[in-house]
Amino acid sequence: MSRRRNKPRLTPAWLPWIRTRLAGRLRDRLSRTSRLLQATPYQRMLAEAWNEADSLAAAPLWWVSRDMTTLAVDTAQAGGLPDTDPPSPAGFICFDGGLGLELPDGMPPIAAVHWIIDGSRPGPEGRSWLIRPLLYTADHDACAKEGDLPLAPIDATPTAGLPEALGDILLAVWALSQEPRICQAKPAQPSPQDRLPASQEPEIRKVKMLVLRENLHRPGRPAEPGDEQRAWTHRWIVRGFWRNQAYGPDHALRRRQWIPPYVKGPADKPLIAKETVRIWRR
Repeated sequence: MSRRRNKPRLTPAWLPWIRTRLAGRLRDRLSRTSRLLQATPYQRMLAEAWNEADSLAAAPLWWVSRDMTTLAVDTAQAGGLPDTDPPSPAGFICFDGGLGLELPDGMPPIAAVHWIIDGSRPGPEGRSWLIRPLLYTADHDACAKEGDLPLAPIDATPTAGLPEALGDILLAVWALSQEPRICQAKPAQPSPQDRLPASQEPEIRKVKMLVLRENLHRPGRPAEPGDEQRAWTHRWIVRGFWRNQAYGPDHALRRRQWIPPYVKGPADKPLIAKETVRIWRR
């Protein structure tokens, strides 16, 4: 007896299925385009687009929880990120709740990024590689055109500064994912509501979920006897910084060490960023 499949939803368990369908749609469009554009000037453009489709089909999958997304965007905004190598030449990363970026009028919100590392061009800040992001949205109208998939590609040309801003966010995600006291990385697990095709079940656990580790301790010093306990209404971000870390014999040596950001406040309260995220560069 076959199981009845739900309509696809934007959840970690559905991410492998969504990636496969998006790559298939992209290949279909390229097939139609290649039959129309056979002239030599377009061959390189089509070859690069085919490479993007193949990269998407096999890209490692990441899912970033809503709180981890907030922390990553705030960390990217603060700047001073450590030099972190990409975990893979390409990847497909979905941000729960989307990225809270200020975008030009008419551009739908960004919910996912397909990154490709371009080693042929130097990146910013002395890096030898460049992040080439391809954008996806969960906008209802755009998704309806993709057969009601919960993600759709954003075809608009990104405004100047957006690729660099997204590159900073990806660097922040990769750096934070290596901090076990801040971030918990675990494989995705299907929920009872995720009734997927049986063929997709082995792929679900390949999705790397990044979840903010909960702060189980209340902030501040314990109240003195008779003092009223302060009622905290939210959690907040303590931003990372660099310091000269002592090490070696008698701690006589110093090295520059990145101290990652972390979150303070009761685990059951919402996470509030210090200020509105504005990382737009014009």
